[in-house]
Amino acid sequence: MPTKSLGDFVQCPVCRTSHVPTNGALKDGVYASTCENCGHFFKFKATGPLKSSVTFTINGTSFTVGNQYAAALSLNEFMRSQGVSYGTKVMCMEGGCGVCLVTTTLYDPITKAVQTYTVNSCLVPLYTCDGMQVTTIEGLGNPRDGLHPIQDRLAQYNGSQCGFCSPAQVMNMYGLLKRTPNPTMQQVENAYDTSICRCTGYRPILDAMKSFASDAAPNLPGGTIDIEELDKKICSKTGKTCTGRCSSERQTDPEHVPLHIVLQGSQWYKPTTRQQLYALLGQHKGDNYRLVFGNSGYGVYKEIGPWMYDVLIDLRGIQEFYDFSVDSSKVTFGPSITLTNLMEVFTKNSTTPGLSYFRDFANGVAVIANTGVRNLGSWAGNLMLKNLHTEFPSDVFTMFETVGATLFIGSSDGTERAYSLMDFLSLDMKGKVILSVILPTFPSGDVYVKTFKVSQRQQNAHAYVSAGFRMQLDRSNNFTVKSKPSLVYGGINKTLVHASNTEAFLQGKQLGDPQVLKGAFATLSAELVPDTTPGLSSTTYRKNLAVSLFYKYVLAMCGEKAATRFRSGGTNLIRPVSSGIQTYASRKDEYPLTQPMTKKDATLQTSGRVRFVNDVPPVPEEVCASFVISSVGNAEIDTVDTSAALSYPGVLKYISAADIPKGGSNSYQAPSADVEELFCSGKVLYSGQPIGIIVAVDKLSADTAASMVKVTYKNVQPPIITMEDAIQKNSVFPNVAKEFKVGDAAAAIASSDKKVSGRIKLGHQYHFHLETQVSICYPDEDGVGVSLLSATQWADNEQLVVSKVLNIPESSVNVTVKRLGGSYGAKISRGFLPACAAALATHVMRRPVRLAMNFHTNMKSIGKRYPFMADYTVGVTNDGKLNGVQMTVYADCGSSPNDCAMGSFPPWMDSAYNCPAWDFKPVALKTNLPTNTACRSPGSSPAIFITESILDHAAKILNKDPLEFRKLNLYENGQTTAHGMLLKYCTIKNMVAQLETSADVQARKQQVAAFNQANRWKKKGISVMPLRFELNFTHAKYNVYMTIYNGDGSVAISIGGIENGQGINTKMMQVCAFELGIPMDTIKVKATSSLANSNSITSGGSITSDVNALGVMQCCQLLKTRMAPVKAKMTKPTWQKLVAKCFSEGVDLSASCSTYPSGDFSDYNIYGVTCTEVEVDVLTGENQINRVDILYDCGESMNPEIDMGQAEGGFVMGLGYWMTEQMIFDPKTGTALTDGTWEYLPPLGKDIPIDFRIQFLKNAPNPRGVLRAKAVGEPPLVMATSALLAVKHAIEAARKEISKDTFFPLDGPATVEAIQTACLVDTSQFVYGTY
Repeated sequence: MPTKSLGDFVQCPVCRTSHVPTNGALKDGVYASTCENCGHFFKFKATGPLKSSVTFTINGTSFTVGNQYAAALSLNEFMRSQGVSYGTKVMCMEGGCGVCLVTTTLYDPITKAVQTYTVNSCLVPLYTCDGMQVTTIEGLGNPRDGLHPIQDRLAQYNGSQCGFCSPAQVMNMYGLLKRTPNPTMQQVENAYDTSICRCTGYRPILDAMKSFASDAAPNLPGGTIDIEELDKKICSKTGKTCTGRCSSERQTDPEHVPLHIVLQGSQWYKPTTRQQLYALLGQHKGDNYRLVFGNSGYGVYKEIGPWMYDVLIDLRGIQEFYDFSVDSSKVTFGPSITLTNLMEVFTKNSTTPGLSYFRDFANGVAVIANTGVRNLGSWAGNLMLKNLHTEFPSDVFTMFETVGATLFIGSSDGTERAYSLMDFLSLDMKGKVILSVILPTFPSGDVYVKTFKVSQRQQNAHAYVSAGFRMQLDRSNNFTVKSKPSLVYGGINKTLVHASNTEAFLQGKQLGDPQVLKGAFATLSAELVPDTTPGLSSTTYRKNLAVSLFYKYVLAMCGEKAATRFRSGGTNLIRPVSSGIQTYASRKDEYPLTQPMTKKDATLQTSGRVRFVNDVPPVPEEVCASFVISSVGNAEIDTVDTSAALSYPGVLKYISAADIPKGGSNSYQAPSADVEELFCSGKVLYSGQPIGIIVAVDKLSADTAASMVKVTYKNVQPPIITMEDAIQKNSVFPNVAKEFKVGDAAAAIASSDKKVSGRIKLGHQYHFHLETQVSICYPDEDGVGVSLLSATQWADNEQLVVSKVLNIPESSVNVTVKRLGGSYGAKISRGFLPACAAALATHVMRRPVRLAMNFHTNMKSIGKRYPFMADYTVGVTNDGKLNGVQMTVYADCGSSPNDCAMGSFPPWMDSAYNCPAWDFKPVALKTNLPTNTACRSPGSSPAIFITESILDHAAKILNKDPLEFRKLNLYENGQTTAHGMLLKYCTIKNMVAQLETSADVQARKQQVAAFNQANRWKKKGISVMPLRFELNFTHAKYNVYMTIYNGDGSVAISIGGIENGQGINTKMMQVCAFELGIPMDTIKVKATSSLANSNSITSGGSITSDVNALGVMQCCQLLKTRMAPVKAKMTKPTWQKLVAKCFSEGVDLSASCSTYPSGDFSDYNIYGVTCTEVEVDVLTGENQINRVDILYDCGESMNPEIDMGQAEGGFVMGLGYWMTEQMIFDPKTGTALTDGTWEYLPPLGKDIPIDFRIQFLKNAPNPRGVLRAKAVGEPPLVMATSALLAVKHAIEAARKEISKDTFFPLDGPATVEAIQTACLVDTSQFVYGTY
């Protein structure tokens, strides 16, 4: 039986297993071998070199990897597991969050040289790194050896709050500057579509990066940097800043030698020629194989992840696949042209005759995925997703099919032939590979091409519907359609690509004829039949949108036929480069208190030096755990089969409720709360509920094995997942919150001139903390106690619940918290889940256990912000005065009411408005969803949104201007709030008047009205929203510990409050320095612990900085009192000498304070006013925030720069809540469908206001509170309600066009779909117009 040669690989003639010679380099000749698979002895002839390892560099250090890792291992996992780069973070593992960015060298077919690109390291399989030179954040710089200019600038611009995303923000800019040394501000903003930041609101990050731009605005100091500065990286040999180029940027594999590695359970190939690839395709045609290039597809479809295949073939080594050509008749692209390369070719050739459509295509490619994915992924890979999943909304397919592109496809037998894209959709690609695509030119000049993509978010989001239109028009003959047009759609259903009937209808007809237009819309409407899929938008919206997009095309092509005010419908919203203005004051006589400064850890964060919990290196014997979760939401567990999971390599144990020690509690909540089971004991309450954990030697093994546990269920019932369903089924938790009454609301309403009733709703919001829930637990030496490193906002309660699960004393549980990578309320009670699970695993295994929840489990198992629904009635006078409000408010608690915020509604529900009578009835609903929990502004944001919606409704009924109606009802000094607080320092009326002037509100209202009059299909809206936010920290307990070191007088502080991005540590240093009169650089804030800071409440509710500052002040005062007698005996001593003398005389230089504030100063109001102006595309629902003006009463800010960052970040998080973030659950199982970055969309850089102006009220020290300051964490989020209200006013303007200007509710979130639907657009309105 002959041995078969396949390229440079050798195949066993018996079992067909491929082999690679591994015993050194072979020269031509005959050799013998034994098959590693079946043992057959055979001979082979070596004819060329072959590699069995990959070599690459990271920060200049060379790494060579053989077959010791799994094929699915990513570059990110390799770097973090080997301790190469903890600064490179990880979260979603699907290319959607962007915290894992690094740069690497990739071949650039345009310059025909190796270039540096930013990539998502989580998407890069380790074995594709052959020849790459990777740079991580550690390779750029650090504070000790020298910061890189980008690291330094991001810190100086206050662009780092929690710091988790900061390394990625730096690496994104580094990659941009490497390829575009002098970018424009627009190019910078375009590039910042990759890394999500939940903290900052993006403005300071964008400003920092735009300061490098060639056209940077004067208010963005810093300037461009030259290539020498850019490449002053840290030398891997010396650890110092490089003084020269240690190595040129080139591939480390210049010979292009083919690669074959036999891995455990799979094989990895890297051919270097098309013929080698054909041989491999023929050999493995019947095997489970996958071609690998960008590897970005599994971010959408998990079943195509590299771990699912036995054979992986890396295409990056085939040089001819990078070819492209442009000539007068056609444009050809090889399959390895990345989306970035494609966009660059389109842009460069968009002025070439016959290729004018390239400009449209360039814009289209620019909004596919994000920068990191576009740098990795190819157009051919994008099309292959469409081949595998015809429902995939491939923007590449839509564009290419619109112009009639042709694919060339090669087969394993060497045949190569052309296919249309339509034929490609149904083509079995087994044994085949895309070789090229040919795009046509249109030299006649009368072919008009335009493509559209409408998404829920402006960047990095898949389309609701994509469309492409191509027509050959005779403009001189009433826009006659000269040949068969092309109307291509994506996102309608799995089979529809062309609107074929409409194409046939239009051919030869005059598009300028209104009757033809009407007939086209009728035909199009009839043939567009969208699929119904739970995770997608509604069929009604997608159909309406698809027809609207064709109307937009018609208006764009036939604009002169349309009335002037209709023509803007043919254009998309135009977003200029954003800008911001921050205005605040400080008191230099109090510095460092009130001094604006960045966080003291800012440069450590921007250089990737700070360590979050999961960055702590593993210790000997440490293992990893992963949750096994339920897949249904209302059932009982029947069987749990762990056999397959336990047989997976590296798996050690399955742990469940049965493993809880005797006397331990199967609840991860405090004894005073309702039970929430750590592991389900039988009754499944929600999909995503933990059933147990798998413990394994590493996280990848634990996660994989956890997914292999087979759970069956019995008594499966339909889950309750909506508030309406819960109300209908009377699924209610009793006695969660009390009814609240002021006056006689029913009588007040009955006697009112007008009675207004309605219902308003607001949905979930996922916290989107970039650091997922994580805890590491170490066994204590006594074999009983445990010590935890946890990402928790509440160390004290975590200590308690862990002790109850293990049935050990609290004193045997130690909890330490250094910092959080974002939290927003999610890590208060919900963080106890991984902590308890890790602690139990540590108890069982007697080994350290790390439990870092993977992102998707985090989203499925952890509750979100509470959804609310309110039924209300309000009574008002004809003059516009509020008489009484009745509201029944329903809260979706999920499976437990433990964290329900309804009881906190009364202090906030009246906001800034005086109404003599209130009746608030709370109803806590039980649904089959994870227990919902606190999320930044948990009670205040829904309470105030409901009230603002009521006021808008009443103003509409009274036909009053919404702002004037609000002004009539504003609180005045001396009045009493609904909750009973006497307003002694009420400034809201003056602040409204001040903002009206500074924001030029009246003139802008007139401008908005004029714009709306002049534009049928674009509408603007403007809203002004006042705010009163009551903050109460009465009896808030935080333990603060402070010590002075006698040797040099330096000070260490440990506070009960936890640093989670709000800058609390820096503020405490400022307070301490101010109180003691010492330099800030002598003060350090240490980690929070359950020893020094025991019995402290949670960090949250906007009170943490205030109350911990109080504790620091009290400690300082205690120490100064003790030191005073010694100081009195000395003559102007230095601080160091005073400390030394005190120590020598036995003065206690340590102080502890447990706060317990009371009295007037512990309860105050924050006032604010927001003016928001938006623009809406009526035809699509797309929108943008043109301008936001905020006037905020921050008192005398302890640190206005930090507080400004909090204000901006809170506002933008609110924009997500009200505009883009939506949770959708499977109605059959209750499983979260929006459980990843593909479907769940927090704001990105182009979702923030274009013109963002925030001013802190000047000369307004807080007469109550701590150090005359006011809190800023949560109120700005509430103020983002103004954006939804402004959108509502724009919708009202659209409805006025069709005489439907009556009241309608606009629930949150006001997504693109919700906006367009509310505009009541239908095809009867799609005309050319008459004026």
